[in-house]
Amino acid sequence: MVESWNKCVIISLPELDGAQIVWTPNKATVLLGENWPAASGVAYFDAVDKCSDAMVGTYPWEQARVAFIAAIAEAKVTRLR
Repeated sequence: MVESWNKCVIISLPELDGAQIVWTPNKATVLLGENWPAASGVAYFDAVDKCSDAMVGTYPWEQARVAFIAAIAEAKVTRLR
């Protein structure tokens, strides 16, 4: 069974058309690695580490969500929800 966050995170990334609905650290890790506008910064690297760890079960999923949201704010990515 695939777990998901209690609440999704919806963002808009410049490289991708349409809103990105993120329910899991797996999806967050893909976006951070492949489509993030600024692959740098303290919050960015923290989110990459925590979301990657959550994917393999060594970090709490909901705390990975918090780290992902911090990376969104750091990169000034538009958060729709």
